[in-house]
Amino acid sequence: MRRAMPGVVSGALAAAVAAAMAGCAGNGEGLDENGRPINGGPVPLEPTFASIQANVFTPICTQCHTGAGAPQGLRLDEGVSYAMLVNKPSAEVPALMRVKPGDPNASYIIQKLQGTAAVGGRMPLNNPPLPQSTIDVIRQWISDGAQSSATSPDTMPGLMGVSPAQGEILNTAPQEVLLQATTELDTTRLTPDNISVVRSGRDGSFAEGNEVPIKVLGVQVRSLQPTVLAVLLPRDQWVPDSYQLTIAGAGSAPAIDLAGRAIDGDADGVPGGNFVMQFELGGTL
Repeated sequence: MRRAMPGVVSGALAAAVAAAMAGCAGNGEGLDENGRPINGGPVPLEPTFASIQANVFTPICTQCHTGAGAPQGLRLDEGVSYAMLVNKPSAEVPALMRVKPGDPNASYIIQKLQGTAAVGGRMPLNNPPLPQSTIDVIRQWISDGAQSSATSPDTMPGLMGVSPAQGEILNTAPQEVLLQATTELDTTRLTPDNISVVRSGRDGSFAEGNEVPIKVLGVQVRSLQPTVLAVLLPRDQWVPDSYQLTIAGAGSAPAIDLAGRAIDGDADGVPGGNFVMQFELGGTL
């Protein structure tokens, strides 16, 4: 049993939804054993994260919501969108989560898609709204718990920087450092004791001995599978400089997955390396 956690749609997509409905009502002719079209036809939109990413986020939303300049910092590119959405406070209305698992009515993404949000315009902005049938599929995914795509038990435990991204140059101070694992980690081993953040001392190097430590206030777990973490830092510690975050994959208290394997932080295919990411904050704060 899993643990509970505290503009325009193309004709192909519309046809896929219709095909899915027809397949459910009819004899399944033309579909494989999983209900998908045979001979490479369009894959029906389903209430799974992988299907929503492939049919909605990637072809439609990433026309705007991609890269460092994404509106409200919301990137919906494959690989980072899940961490950007689930249990992540909205930039426009921080009291609401972008996606609140189990509660589509309290999920800001649904309010934005339906045009009921108190702030800003309906999404996709300046384009026709998504069909209600598409929104309903996203609602169902959220109602079902907003799970991500399943990962193999053999997946090597690793980490990636989501926001800021590895090497990203920021113009404004981040509210947190958002990370996503490749699988589910043992969250009891993710504490300020094995996570460190330093700034370079304004020389851009982390090997000169003049680095300034930044106190880690806490680690917030946003999702279990895959594990999504928000590393919380003091707001008064941000100055223009280069920053480095390290999560231990070696030593006496490494971050581990549920099978007890240390994270492959250095991505060399072997468990045990530290995860190190760097980013830069410029401008005037």
